[in-house]
Amino acid sequence: MSATPATAVSTRLPVLSVLFSSSLWGLSWWPLQHLAAAGMQGPAMAMFSYGAVGLCALPLALRQSARWRDQPLLMLLMLLAGGWGAASFVIMLTIGDVVREILLFYLAPAWSVMGARLFLGERVSPRRALALVMALAGAFLVVRAGGPISTRALTLPDWIALSSGIAFAANNLAARAAESIPVTTKFTCSMLGCAALSGLAMLALDQGLPQVTAPVWLGLLGFAALWTFAGTWTTAFGTTHLEAGRAALLLLSELVIAVVSSSLINSRAPTLLEAGGGLLILGAAAVDAFDARAG
Repeated sequence: MSATPATAVSTRLPVLSVLFSSSLWGLSWWPLQHLAAAGMQGPAMAMFSYGAVGLCALPLALRQSARWRDQPLLMLLMLLAGGWGAASFVIMLTIGDVVREILLFYLAPAWSVMGARLFLGERVSPRRALALVMALAGAFLVVRAGGPISTRALTLPDWIALSSGIAFAANNLAARAAESIPVTTKFTCSMLGCAALSGLAMLALDQGLPQVTAPVWLGLLGFAALWTFAGTWTTAFGTTHLEAGRAALLLLSELVIAVVSSSLINSRAPTLLEAGGGLLILGAAAVDAFDARAG
């Protein structure tokens, strides 16, 4: 059955929200690496930026307690999965190779589609399966453009990136399952979970408070306002109101934005493989759109 006009209108804002958040996160490597170069370590960045936003949002979440206090397991899952997904994303971009770690992180759509089928019972149509293969093939080409992909053992940043993708997929599924929990509460869970887990990481790594200048703290405040608040809230809103598999595919645009922005900022034109990978990912989004219309 074809989608009705009302359905098309109702999904437009969530789709735009996901694309907006993808644009922000595709550019997030730039401020994070500048802050790291100024002496702000990844766990500290995550703890202060996400913790500040989470504390500001906490009163709103507490006012909504009647809508979430009877779902403690989903709340705990969003706290842990959303928190680690955010914390590890920040850490991986400050200690690893941006393109390689983004690729490993973007195995997340595969986990989301499989998890949606296993835990939410969502149908994986042939078109959506094709779109997923196209998107991941495009991601492979983008990373392959930087040189041969090493067959050596995964490094610590690689493992962090993989764990971030798995955590992101788990949080995506939990947010979709918890339809009665307000977006603000889901958002607050991720923020406070990130701050708590980042603080534990600082203790485990024996990292003290960063000794940086006032401009660096202001830069972290700007990251908290634009990326942590706006980016995370729009991601939570979009993934709550879209099918998990579709949201995961739309979020793949972050990879293209990350590569293109890195090329422009570093004055390096995309290679043929990078361009081909980007076209595959865009093609995957088009295939997914046709599948949504046919659903």
